[in-house]
Amino acid sequence: MDRLRYGFIACVSTALVASACSSPASTSVDGVTFPKEFFWGSASASFQIEKGNTNSDWSAWVATAGKIKHGDSPDRGGPDGLAHIDDDLRALTDAGQNMYRFSVEWSRIYPTKAAFDADTPDVEALAVYKQILEKLKAAHITPMVTLQHFTLPIYFSDPSKNSEPQGWEKPETAAAFGVFCGRMGKEFGGLADYWTTVNEPTVAPLGGYVSGDFPPGIVLAVDRFFTAIKGQARGAAACYDALHRSDTIDVDGDGKAVLASVAAHQRTFHPSDPENENDVASAERVRYLSNLWFLNTLTRGDWDDDGDMLLTGPNDKVADPAMKGRVDYIGLNYYSDTLIQFQGSVPLFKGLPTRDHLPTGRARTDLAWDIYPEGFETVLVEAAQYGYPIIVTENGLADASDKNRARFIGEHLLALGRAQKRGADVRGYIHWALTDNFEWAEGLCPKFGLYSYDAATGARQARGSVATFRSWIQAGAVTKAEVDALAPYVAPVECTK
Repeated sequence: MDRLRYGFIACVSTALVASACSSPASTSVDGVTFPKEFFWGSASASFQIEKGNTNSDWSAWVATAGKIKHGDSPDRGGPDGLAHIDDDLRALTDAGQNMYRFSVEWSRIYPTKAAFDADTPDVEALAVYKQILEKLKAAHITPMVTLQHFTLPIYFSDPSKNSEPQGWEKPETAAAFGVFCGRMGKEFGGLADYWTTVNEPTVAPLGGYVSGDFPPGIVLAVDRFFTAIKGQARGAAACYDALHRSDTIDVDGDGKAVLASVAAHQRTFHPSDPENENDVASAERVRYLSNLWFLNTLTRGDWDDDGDMLLTGPNDKVADPAMKGRVDYIGLNYYSDTLIQFQGSVPLFKGLPTRDHLPTGRARTDLAWDIYPEGFETVLVEAAQYGYPIIVTENGLADASDKNRARFIGEHLLALGRAQKRGADVRGYIHWALTDNFEWAEGLCPKFGLYSYDAATGARQARGSVATFRSWIQAGAVTKAEVDALAPYVAPVECTK
């Protein structure tokens, strides 16, 4: 395959599709200098690092035989984050970071529907999350609190009843989520200004209704996927509004008590055959549904109810006041590239994605995802066209040997710099993840952490890449020469627990 042609998608002329089709590496930089107020951080998610979360759809999913590789569970060999708050705080400090993105678990705070309806939260759960926030504040580390990171309480999403609507398919879930967000804003607003409403709003429904490896575990139920996506959008808007009503305390004194957004999962999408018109059109359609539909909705209020990339349907809305402007910044997660092959029988998408073992010759992560920093520049420029500041809320790789992580971070920071030169207002970079953790259907084996941990004691251990990353943070700059001097990428390794 011609590598130059592979790096290009024809642009579609439509008001709904942002254009980011210039050459991905169109701007060169010798280095990037970051402002003093730039956020440097790492991320985690409650279910992925905590033990004892037993009342969510994911706790039921993990307990179902055959759903998780090797039968892994965060309760068996996970990092046990709530028992190691001080260890993780030391890790953040040691890495020279000034922001920590973590999530609070809805089903831990309200274990039952009765508790949620009566607003009788688990006092120990509230106390432990408050302790994290207080310790972060004392360490001068800005928290970013995520309110929904894939998991939902079992009383809203029960994978054992997947023939019935579950989770975000049900209108009551979005309404209840808004209530939950308002309560958390009131509870924690004196300690946090930065909030993530929903994490990766397209990813969990894709896993739950298309590939079937997330709850509720349905394959190619594209209509249910899109219903869930729309439910998440309504929930994110309700959460945004509730936070702005309930959190009135400006913690950092910048004049804003709440800065809230989704953390959008953005990838680049290319046709499997760039000379096949159907593949090209399918790639553009998947890009629109994955990268743009949600942001179009929450920034512009453009509600494309049937997902046809137009705003002409009977239920479509332009600048819907109920949805418009429901972000204060754009949270952006980026990992890799994707190939799309036309499949006319697949509703809505008209194509199926391939994200690992791509025929490109690029270096790869332990999950066989391409290392493609050029795509990072592309999605940042794409997101910048909405006119909001951007915080990179996740970027990282599975790298058990830690031989590729430093170069990966450096190359992506240079790509970020290229995007800045093209107009992207990027305010922060958060690495996924702080520690190794439970990586959903993949189990405990993919190692995304800057820090490993001892499964028996929980002790955190800095990987070698931490020192390189810390040096760039301390300097507030990274140069191309420094990145080029790092060892070249090595082949992926098979992860062992």
